[in-house]
Amino acid sequence: MAARLTCQTINDALRDRGRDESLREGEGYFYFGGGEAVNWLSNTVHAKKLSDLTLEQWLKEFDKLVETNKKLERSMVPRKPESSVKARKRPDTAS
Repeated sequence: MAARLTCQTINDALRDRGRDESLREGEGYFYFGGGEAVNWLSNTVHAKKLSDLTLEQWLKEFDKLVETNKKLERSMVPRKPESSVKARKRPDTAS
C-alpha cells in the first residue's frame, strides 16, 4: 500500500530539487508559496484534495507554474523601442 500523500512529502520533493517554494492549502485549492513563488502572478492548483493528484502530478503542476510565470514575466517586460530618434547629421564645421 502506498504511503498517504502529504504536503510535507511534496515539499520534501521540492527541496530535493533545490527549490525553496512549498505547497500550501487554501479553501478548495492549493497554491505554491515562498521562494520565487512570492512574486508569481499564477501560483494556484485547482484541486480540492491533496489526493486528487499523485506526487508526480503535483511536481508537474509546479513545473507548469514555473514556466507559466516565466512567460508572464517576459510578456510584462517593456520592450525597448527601436531607435525612435534617428541619427542626426552634424553640420560640417569649417576650420
